[in-house]
Amino acid sequence: MFHQGSSTIQIAGQVCIAAFFLLIGLRNLKLAENHVRKFAALGVPFPRAFLWAGFAFQFAGGLSVGLDVQAAFGACLLIVFTILANVLFHRWWQLEDPVARRIHMNYFFNNVGNIGGLLVLIALRWPVLWC
Repeated sequence: MFHQGSSTIQIAGQVCIAAFFLLIGLRNLKLAENHVRKFAALGVPFPRAFLWAGFAFQFAGGLSVGLDVQAAFGACLLIVFTILANVLFHRWWQLEDPVARRIHMNYFFNNVGNIGGLLVLIALRWPVLWC
């Protein structure tokens, strides 16, 4: 049922990707009000709805990838979520403090690497799109 036809290493990879997004999502649930305030300060319309839509993408995508149920679609959700997180929260190029700049640069490029892994998953699940 789950992970049918996947190798052990593919399963491990998908579970690791899912664990990353799900555990970060659980942590960020505790910071929800802080995120709503930051969205409002950035001029994001309907900041609370935007935040909960982000959580929906993050948790649905993470579960989808982890359980291998429509994993390519789940990976697409996670890519959209990650791009938005980078643009909204990890604007390292705007920071003056060198420590904060380095921390957010690391988050930003870690997220770029996550997007790369998600693209590989999509290519494995939807090979017809890339032929």
